[in-house]
Amino acid sequence: MDKHYQEIVDEVFGSYYPHRTLRTLFDLHSSEWNETTIDEKLGILKRILSTNKISLSKLIVGYKHFYTKELSNKGHAVDSIQDALVILLQNAI
Repeated sequence: MDKHYQEIVDEVFGSYYPHRTLRTLFDLHSSEWNETTIDEKLGILKRILSTNKISLSKLIVGYKHFYTKELSNKGHAVDSIQDALVILLQNAI
């Protein structure tokens, strides 16, 4: 069984990392997104992916599952994933 994406974030950054839910990366409408720079977001994403503990695809699937199944009242947190990824990609290249 795959680890929960937040467990992997904890392994990379330490327990209960402030951005462990990753709304910082994927939710344009969150305070977490607004409180971090694009460079910080890219740094978080690069650090997670560089460990090879999880792929971007599985990270997104885990994030979506968390906000639509585990926290069923937070489904709105997944509405802007595509737009967030476009912004991150545009700034990375």
